[in-house]
Amino acid sequence: MATDEAMLGAYDGERRDAPPTLRIYGWRPAAISLGRHQGAARAYDDTVIAREGIDVVRRPTGGGAVLHEFERTYAVAGSFGRPPFDGGPVAVYRTIATAIARALTRLGARVAALEPAVRTRSARGASCFEAIGAWEIAAGGRKLVGSAQARRRGAVLQHGSIPIRLEAARLARVLGSAVDGDRFTDLEREAGSRPAPETLDAALIAAFEETFGIDLVPGRASEREALCAAELRCWKYDSIAWTRDGTIGAREARWGPAVGR
Repeated sequence: MATDEAMLGAYDGERRDAPPTLRIYGWRPAAISLGRHQGAARAYDDTVIAREGIDVVRRPTGGGAVLHEFERTYAVAGSFGRPPFDGGPVAVYRTIATAIARALTRLGARVAALEPAVRTRSARGASCFEAIGAWEIAAGGRKLVGSAQARRRGAVLQHGSIPIRLEAARLARVLGSAVDGDRFTDLEREAGSRPAPETLDAALIAAFEETFGIDLVPGRASEREALCAAELRCWKYDSIAWTRDGTIGAREARWGPAVGR
């Protein structure tokens, strides 16, 4: 999460005129990520996550709790006002949804990016996957990909979870609350087989290149981005106050910058 936020900060600074960045990653160990404004008290079961070695982190973006286990997380960061992000936040959602849907279709899933007028389900629990938002990916009316944005002046970060396998019983046990398994699905069920993470990565890269009309090249964080990510982890993402309450404690406030809290 610190690296994703550092990417956002870079596009509000040194990388303002650079093309967007696509980052794809997995989690080790498994983790629960909480939405920026989500209360932690009823979002997961402390006993279960302690017993099973599951981490907890809070995202810089909104939404409900996500179990990052058998999945891939994507993150896209860029600047508003320059192609392909010259149409505002909703246009960013729409364009990225088009790319992800194209990737999952390549893998055999029949999916659609839901336009605002098509949304039919609302959140009833702590889980992100029990609600379908505009331009999120669904299959047969069930949510398949959860996404959220964070915006900082002229920059945008969108990231989301693509579950390869997501079991309702497992999710309910980790969250410590009932979960409606009819509201979401996973790639294994929709594609008819379980794709390897590297196969999903390749499909995503190809689909983003086709959708955005670009050639993606491997890269790495700049020295400034890497330093920013390390600082964010130390004063923010390792903070119990941030993880549990979404706030910055007095000690962290003395060390962290005023921007982006």
